[in-house]
Amino acid sequence: MSGGLAPSKSTVYISNLPFSLTNNDLHQILNPYGRVVRVTIVKDRESRKSKGIAFALFLDRNDARQCASQLNNTKLFGRTLKASIAKDNGRAAEFIRRREYPNKSRCYECGEFGHLSYKCSKNALGERVPPLKKRKDRKKSECPVWERNLIRVPILLTVMLMKRKRARNLDWIAGAPL
Repeated sequence: MSGGLAPSKSTVYISNLPFSLTNNDLHQILNPYGRVVRVTIVKDRESRKSKGIAFALFLDRNDARQCASQLNNTKLFGRTLKASIAKDNGRAAEFIRRREYPNKSRCYECGEFGHLSYKCSKNALGERVPPLKKRKDRKKSECPVWERNLIRVPILLTVMLMKRKRARNLDWIAGAPL
């Protein structure tokens, strides 16, 4: 990764998108350019219809630059796309923030029950394989630190004594006449 995740430099602004494209469709289109962290299609608040504008956050800023240069002036479903690195407006942290979706029984794209957005019929490019779930951090044991240290100390002492005994045996062997 070159330089890490810098939202202002790793985000591609794409305009003149076909209104029928979903987040999953755009994710599939952008995936060949590099690891896509998030795709956000700007939608009307009331109607939830696309405004034809999207932001795509890449994990690597070089992938974002490559995507913007190669996608700019490309035709997609009869429309000429415009793509560039997004200008920082100070809202990058808001874009990265992980959103919670309490109702996971309903599709994000169409609002219907029974399927998630990965398998929505509105996806013009078909289904997308869901990303692998991240492993949750294991909970540390419930016992306090001082108790864990009490358990470790005897083990460390045993190891140290074994090493010392082994060293004495080696000294005795080295000093013994042949």
